[in-house]
Amino acid sequence: HNGSNVLTADWGPAISKNPYLSFVFTGGKPGDKVAISWVDNTGDKDSAEVAIK
Repeated sequence: HNGSNVLTADWGPAISKNPYLSFVFTGGKPGDKVAISWVDNTGDKDSAEVAIK
């Protein structure tokens, strides 16, 4: 959130192929950006960014 980490996770091999992730944090305002990035166990990686509604 705005350049600060609000969640860090290290999941093992038993995670779902298409996991659903939900979390709550304080201090976010409408329009603030939240970014997520990940690397899987095969080295594939991706990222996404959304604005808080």
